[in-house]
Amino acid sequence: MPKLKLKDFLPALILALICGICVFLLAGTYSLTKDTIQKQEEDAAQERKLTIFPRASSFDELSFPSEVRGELLNRGIMPDEAYVAKNADGSVIGYIFVTSGFGYAGKIETTVGIDTDGNIVMVIATAASDTPKLGKEVEGRPFLDGFKGLSTDKEIILNQDVAAVSGATISSRAATGCVNRAREAYQVCKERGLVV
Repeated sequence: MPKLKLKDFLPALILALICGICVFLLAGTYSLTKDTIQKQEEDAAQERKLTIFPRASSFDELSFPSEVRGELLNRGIMPDEAYVAKNADGSVIGYIFVTSGFGYAGKIETTVGIDTDGNIVMVIATAASDTPKLGKEVEGRPFLDGFKGLSTDKEIILNQDVAAVSGATISSRAATGCVNRAREAYQVCKERGLVV
């Protein structure tokens, strides 16, 4: 059996060194940029809320008592985030429910505004990783404006209440499912007296 020499291990050692340097650089880049990225995400979320309720002066987080949280989780409709939109005088003008699901090629997140009468004010969707010119079309106003004015009292049915984006049925279905989860979460909160 031939003896192994250092030169036999040299390519593997070089590769391990390169991988180690890459990991170190990526970790450093992440730690340098994570606060900036988080701030940008928070600013974008605030902008979406203000787009839906431009007259709001504050968005207070809607907290769920443990029994309501349990019910929402058991029914699979727990929102990622929920807020109460208030005027400068503190009066409630509506609610924001953020929900997410998976479209054709990635995550879809919807920010749903609901007024105090239980009607949808506006829906904003982000499908950052979905297919350009197909799945990402669910971000467009022609599709999302179809939800405007719909009541939260009944399930929203794709191609009956809202027209699907042509060529992006899976992502349209996913976005509609997100809106329906927000709608159902609102209804549970209304039944439990958490919203007006």
